[in-house]
Amino acid sequence: MMPGPILALFLAAAGVSLGLRRLGYPGLWPWTLALGALLAWGLVQQNTDTWLEHALPPALAGEEATVFATIISLPEHGERRSRFRIRVAATRSGPEAFRARELLVSTYPARPDLEAGSHGYMTLRLRPARGPANPGGFDRAGWYYREGLHGSATLLDFEALEDARAPRIQDARWRAGLHRMRGALRERLEQAAPGLRHPGLVQALVIGDRQGMTDEEWQAFLRTGTNHLMAISGLHVGLVAGFVGLLAGLAWSGLVPVQARIRKPAFMALAGLAGAALYAALAGFSIPTQRALIMLAAFMAALLWRREAFAWRGLMLAAIAVVLWRPTSVLAPGFWFSFGAVAVILLLLQGRSGRPGWRAAGSIQVMLALAMLPLSLAWFQLGSWVAPVANLVAVPVISLLVLPLLLVGAGLAALWAPLGQPFLHLGDGILMLLVGLLDGLSHVPVLVDERRVPLAASLLGGVAVLVALLPRLRLAAPWVVLAGIALALPMRPQIDAGSVRALLLDVGNGQSLLLQTRHHALLWDAGPGRAGGYSAGDQIVIPSLRAEGVRRLDRMILSHEHAAHSGGAAAVRATLPVGEVLRRRPQGPGERPCEAGEVWEWDGVDFEILHPPAGWDGSASASCVLAVETAGGVRLVLTGGLGGLGEAVLMQEGAEQRSSDLLVVPRGAGADSLSRGWLQDARPAMAWASTDAQGRGLAGAARQRLDRACVPLQGTGRQGALRLEADTELKVGPGHRAGSRRLWRPAPDAGAPLPPGCPRGPETAGGLVE
Repeated sequence: MMPGPILALFLAAAGVSLGLRRLGYPGLWPWTLALGALLAWGLVQQNTDTWLEHALPPALAGEEATVFATIISLPEHGERRSRFRIRVAATRSGPEAFRARELLVSTYPARPDLEAGSHGYMTLRLRPARGPANPGGFDRAGWYYREGLHGSATLLDFEALEDARAPRIQDARWRAGLHRMRGALRERLEQAAPGLRHPGLVQALVIGDRQGMTDEEWQAFLRTGTNHLMAISGLHVGLVAGFVGLLAGLAWSGLVPVQARIRKPAFMALAGLAGAALYAALAGFSIPTQRALIMLAAFMAALLWRREAFAWRGLMLAAIAVVLWRPTSVLAPGFWFSFGAVAVILLLLQGRSGRPGWRAAGSIQVMLALAMLPLSLAWFQLGSWVAPVANLVAVPVISLLVLPLLLVGAGLAALWAPLGQPFLHLGDGILMLLVGLLDGLSHVPVLVDERRVPLAASLLGGVAVLVALLPRLRLAAPWVVLAGIALALPMRPQIDAGSVRALLLDVGNGQSLLLQTRHHALLWDAGPGRAGGYSAGDQIVIPSLRAEGVRRLDRMILSHEHAAHSGGAAAVRATLPVGEVLRRRPQGPGERPCEAGEVWEWDGVDFEILHPPAGWDGSASASCVLAVETAGGVRLVLTGGLGGLGEAVLMQEGAEQRSSDLLVVPRGAGADSLSRGWLQDARPAMAWASTDAQGRGLAGAARQRLDRACVPLQGTGRQGALRLEADTELKVGPGHRAGSRRLWRPAPDAGAPLPPGCPRGPETAGGLVE
């Protein structure tokens, strides 16, 4: 499959070729297409090689380095943490393989004294440019690659230096100065209107800083399909350009010397472009803002050249310019949403004469929201059927009322804080009403569809959109319905009766495993989480369940109460319907104790709780143990966090209780795990373990016992999520990293070989001892 950047550049070359053909140069288009393909390959190869050369390798995880660096972003200061981007100028000490140029740095506790432009010697604990690898989950390594970051780090010590002693990096100084200006404007906004009800939204619209937005605010915009309004991109930049251009047109009439040198449309276009560039600078020249500015410049150029049908040519020129400027932009959903939205608008306006009225503008907005549904379902697992109505209200409110008020207020506040206060408060009041409306719409269940759509279905949905938008093809209405219905069909796993499918998720320092039969789904543990902070349930488990087509959990079992097992449970229950929860300590309705002896059958697959006996506490020794047996006799045993006394009690039940073809070993198995004859009396065919990115998660003694028993071990830390299907035999798939190779994701380690004398069967092929 052709990688994303290469595909996009290839399509850009194809667009140029078709353009040349339409302009009357049919003989040149094959050569242009071939040249564009070569250029695409060269750009992508150069960009990838440069990034891989500087990216932190996995071997440097946990290592320390002391570097001279400058903060080149607007720092995010929270209650517990500050986070910012740094540019490395020199290395004082560190591993020989350290070559990173730009890193995302966090410091605990928060350091509000650090600001854009702060520089000095920083002692860092390094983390490689990688993250959990799960189906449907956020690709952190891809995000690092797209953003030009070579890894992340934790700040351990900071020694500030005077400017005279600081090494100079012109690019870093320019970027630091830009973000320092944004930080100063943020302070002026806070001083001018300290009592705003939605200060995070105000800062998001004025300077593109969304860190102050609350989760409730973000969800209200996200679930109603209006979240694009919170990213300073094409709409905002275009509005500012239009407003400044309008003012320039009024001023042109009184500027007699200027009238003799430049036409009025050209003067308005240049003034609008200058205003848009200034606004883009306030937004920090983020990637969406860069894309919007380049796109606007392309349209302005086409307008100045007085070319006919300049809109489509301007769109084509903007796409080529954006991809040439930053090839990794094609990996961002904003790239496809931006250009897709403009293309849809141009198709809807095709053949119209004059300006569209309010009714036409409203119909365009409704069609645009529907046209973006396939992309939204494919990228974000979220389709908002209320988006057409929500955008019909939110877009004019933000663009015609809120944004002008906030920009005028911010400009006046920069001169003198009290001047901007009335405008900022008025804009905030309108935002309060809008957020209330969107929040109400977002909680109507039938209007928000949260699920994953397969690639084929999203492509068919895109075809349906094109057919519906093109006038000559609208006669093919039955085909539109047939193509679009793929988006509404439920995605069900193709599992035979009597078979079971298992997916051990890569949740880092925690555990979560999904079991699916033909018509049922069970979640074993919900990953780590902490009160008021990170939850694997939100970030990893829920997206993976949607990717697997799970819309409802018949049962969730929390093996014990440690946060690494149960921390994500609340987020799962808040998002998906769960039939019942089994755990050591029931805490509310729909929950009951997990106790040995409970059995049930789903679709020909038998389930049995093996441990603990009734009356035990919630410690690791009382961890639930689950046995799953298919109709074909394949047996899976999930041990949760079992160890110590609990394992000794289970030993007394006999080897038949512990026998398995797959053993999911205890998370964080210590020296007292997998002992007392567990592996000798009932050796499993293979073992799975939840490990972190460095392969940690099992004590050395537990690994040695697996080696001596010749049990191949697969771990999630290096392989990503692990998958198998069982009926009469185990059918083990590759780890998620190996099964979804990308330019920025190196091949997973092959793993250490089994000890001499151990047979290697099909189940150990490909790797896997960590």
